[in-house]
Amino acid sequence: MLRLLHLVWLVLLAGPALAQGPVLLRGQVLDAETHQPIPNAQVGVADNRIGTSTNDEGRFALSIPAALLGERLEVALLGYRKYTRALPPLPGPELRIELKISPAALGEVQVTGSVLGIVREAVARIPRNYPVRPTQLTGFYRESDNDPAGQPRYLAEGLVLAFKESYRKRTAEGEIQIKQSRKVDLRRDRTPIRIDWAGGPFIAHMGDFVHRRSDFIDPAHFKDYDYRLAPGSTFQDRPVYVITFGPKAGNHRATLEGRMYIEQDSYAFLGAEWHYTPAGLNRGARDVADSRALRVAYQFYAGRWHLKTVWWQTTAKLPVGPPLKYFGEFLTTAIDTAQTPRPGYVERAQLYDVFLRNTVAYDSAFWKGHTTLLPPAAVQKILFDQKRQLQADSLFRPAAEAGTDPQQKQLSAFDRFLKRFSYGWHLGAWPLAVPGAGLAVAYAPAGYGLQVQRTAQVNAQDLTVFTQFEYQYALTKKLAVRLATQRLYRQFKGDGWEAGLAYEHNFNPGHRPLYGRAGLGYLRQTVGLPLGSFDNPDGGLRVAGTHLGADELSARIQTVSDALRPSIGLGLELSHRYELVADASYLVPLRRKTQLQVDEESGFFLFRSTATVDLPAADVDLRVNEQPTTRLPWQQQNWLLSIGLRYRVR
Repeated sequence: MLRLLHLVWLVLLAGPALAQGPVLLRGQVLDAETHQPIPNAQVGVADNRIGTSTNDEGRFALSIPAALLGERLEVALLGYRKYTRALPPLPGPELRIELKISPAALGEVQVTGSVLGIVREAVARIPRNYPVRPTQLTGFYRESDNDPAGQPRYLAEGLVLAFKESYRKRTAEGEIQIKQSRKVDLRRDRTPIRIDWAGGPFIAHMGDFVHRRSDFIDPAHFKDYDYRLAPGSTFQDRPVYVITFGPKAGNHRATLEGRMYIEQDSYAFLGAEWHYTPAGLNRGARDVADSRALRVAYQFYAGRWHLKTVWWQTTAKLPVGPPLKYFGEFLTTAIDTAQTPRPGYVERAQLYDVFLRNTVAYDSAFWKGHTTLLPPAAVQKILFDQKRQLQADSLFRPAAEAGTDPQQKQLSAFDRFLKRFSYGWHLGAWPLAVPGAGLAVAYAPAGYGLQVQRTAQVNAQDLTVFTQFEYQYALTKKLAVRLATQRLYRQFKGDGWEAGLAYEHNFNPGHRPLYGRAGLGYLRQTVGLPLGSFDNPDGGLRVAGTHLGADELSARIQTVSDALRPSIGLGLELSHRYELVADASYLVPLRRKTQLQVDEESGFFLFRSTATVDLPAADVDLRVNEQPTTRLPWQQQNWLLSIGLRYRVR
């Protein structure tokens, strides 16, 4: 009995400890000599298995699981001695941590080869220093857009998972899963059109210069850069080579300029900071940035170096709205080297998903259980003032409106339209049966001097090529109204349009969508054979009631067909924005007529006139193989096939 009571007593004592959840550690990191806050210092526990970075005021908040309360706390920053100590009893008061400067004289560094040789050796050792198996990083992401005074107009944050491929493979791509998110939208502009930018938490892949082998560590671009050894320093008590890089004199191919830090013993890249050169900003027609700068650091864990932080800043003048001053940062808070299964298609974020469109408002308690980057003091003050204003407004609002969150803004009518709008481009085979034939056309309108006479040889063919540009507006999740224009190529020319309805059903819910497609449209299409250009001797010429006063005219003989177009097909979603589609259609003819079309060739393009003469007509002589007729030799067939790409705007 005594042993039983003793066992119960031990269980009762252990129960609270076993049930204990994560505990929050708060602290501030200062310079030991100046006592000024140190931003961007790396704070880690358990050999950096979990960690965070200090904000602009040098403060940090780290959520520590109960299993790690016996581990050591480490604080490091390039140029300072690493700070380490056992974790204090938690919860407790804010820690005050002072870092001491740890310079390393250049004379102490033994350089056995050229500076470029150091970089080459570091590149060669990437498979030895970085993960060769896929890893998963738990990270905290923040992005903001600031006004010219540096005050935030918008801020969004997210807890994300970044899946990294082996560093043996050179890649700037990877998978991101957004686990939670929140935002503060302080933009006051009410313009109906707003250009949103994309990229977001993918900076965890795009900023990883070691994984992507950025130009300054790419052997193919070594000839474009000048590398120099700068005064040395330390990183986490490790001696490093500090190497600056930039374009060689007169070189316009180098896109980046900055410095990198390479450990002397292992030749591992520990970090780099750089900005884009004018050549880098001008490369690519889609890059409209005025400036772009990055800072990246890595951390050591389980015998390998892993991405720790990415700091990314871009300024740009946008076609619509105020200038963009984007600031994004990614911070690894936990590392998982196990073979974690990747998220399914639906759970993955897409590169062009705009992160600021999440609907969760900023809540100071939202991240209580997670390690984050503390928000800047300016944001904290704005949120506090906003909360006080909301409380004051609630005294004068009806009860139903008292709890309204100012961050939950209604979408504008234009944004609601864009959410339902998509467009696409298609390439297909238009079924046109054409026997070889001789064609002769003569047109002499009564009372005028114009003479249109032309003979042509029609080559035999079974089909022609067409392109189609379509627009869709979703009425429901599955049903949309559709409008399209199309154009024919090869020996025949012709334009057409189609209007109708389109329907899609997802056969693969929960995974990459595979859609079944069906549609019904009304189509009008012209198929014409150009007859060339002719001088117009009559300033007052009228054709079918239309005045054609240009000095030069062109003509073509054509058919105009109206038809119903039922279609079926498949669509495969390539990303949340893009869908690959393939359709088969059947044309149900309604009517068909033959025309001679005459166009003005000179004059201002907005005012060129066109006239058509329906056959049979007394002043038009049409012959096929020297036989008078009113029908052209080509015949429209029924089946047509197309493949295309559809783009959803939002």
